[in-house]
Amino acid sequence: MNMKHTIKNLPKSTLEITFELEPDEIEPFLDEAASRLSKNLKIAGFRPGKAPRKEVEKQVGALKLLEEALESIVRKSYVEVVMSDKLDTVGSPSVDIQKLAPGNTLIFKMTVSTIPKINKLTDYKKTKIKKEPVVVSDEDIMLLLGDLQKVRAREVRKNRPIEKADRVVIDLEISQNNIPVAGGATKGHVVLMDEPYYVPGLTNELLTLKEGDEKRFALTFPEDHFQKNLAGKPVDFKIKVTEIYERISPPIDDDFAKEMGKKTLAELKELAKENILREKTNKEEARVEQEILKTLVENSDFDNIPDLLVNEEVERMKHELEHNITSQGVEWNQYLQQIKKSEGDLKLDLTPDAIKRIKATLIIRDVAEKENVQVSDKELDEELDHTAEFYKDDKDAKERIYSPAYRDQFMQVLRNRKTIAILKEYATGNKE
Repeated sequence: MNMKHTIKNLPKSTLEITFELEPDEIEPFLDEAASRLSKNLKIAGFRPGKAPRKEVEKQVGALKLLEEALESIVRKSYVEVVMSDKLDTVGSPSVDIQKLAPGNTLIFKMTVSTIPKINKLTDYKKTKIKKEPVVVSDEDIMLLLGDLQKVRAREVRKNRPIEKADRVVIDLEISQNNIPVAGGATKGHVVLMDEPYYVPGLTNELLTLKEGDEKRFALTFPEDHFQKNLAGKPVDFKIKVTEIYERISPPIDDDFAKEMGKKTLAELKELAKENILREKTNKEEARVEQEILKTLVENSDFDNIPDLLVNEEVERMKHELEHNITSQGVEWNQYLQQIKKSEGDLKLDLTPDAIKRIKATLIIRDVAEKENVQVSDKELDEELDHTAEFYKDDKDAKERIYSPAYRDQFMQVLRNRKTIAILKEYATGNKE
């Protein structure tokens, strides 16, 4: 297909591409669309998926058929122009249909971002970040074993005053200036008396209360609490104790180790040490990576970042935040009410960090080219095989993993990973 198109340069590394496709260029797409639609249509005399296009068109109409074909037309047209004109695009284009009528020229515009230039990349080979030594203490090990001990604890309901190691169930109402806090009323709320509560002081207020007791008190929320309207402010609590459980933990000894799948306590401690070391090492590696990219972004100069690219990254960050919030049991709309922001306001708040993330991605891409970072087919195949191992019984998931699109995407992930490893080597003095 060699469709007519024109390209217009817009500000901020943005292109506007206008496409014009004549009716005969659209024909193959209409045939494909008819075949797809016929699979879900009952057309007399034909099996599903076997009806000719004219019969499908009679049933759904010419416009519906054209609309069904539109996505394929747009996608293939875009890919062909990017390839033929060697456009260095990034992100997803926006589409504006100008003219859509059966038997007529199809006209649509696409606005797409091109990869912004880095006008001056700071010398990444001279950017130094100190990597802190990773140490696992005996205290770290015992804290982890203590957590495992709590998981193994058995519970016995008690009719006595609350003690420091109990699990307590309460009904809870929170208000501020006599106005109920959104989402602040809950029944069956669990408090572990020997663990820090997100509002300091609550466990102290519960001590010595008995089942059925009610109490009112005020506490000050932490300054860094995610509910900005509550952060650092006094809030009124009304609670009723409904259940009290004593937690009886097993002693941390060889028998405990055997319950955890190890022969001796010494073996369990060694396993705990390995896990803590791995977690601390990963955390330190992530910190070093963030510091490197932050330093490079702050000391480099970039072209203006396209709005399309920024909006796409903001949307991605919003979805990440929404997932984190809802996974904590808080509804998204409730969260927005609590921070007193609309979704639009929130997106504006996310924009500066979105731009930084885009710039970091541009730097990784530029360094990968300068360092000639390559990913071999063998490396890619090994990673795909490793990922597929987690989906042994999911045929559809495995097909997606081995699809060309996923393969290309994962190739970029591995290239980025190798590039970041090179940046770390320069930054920590392991590469000159």
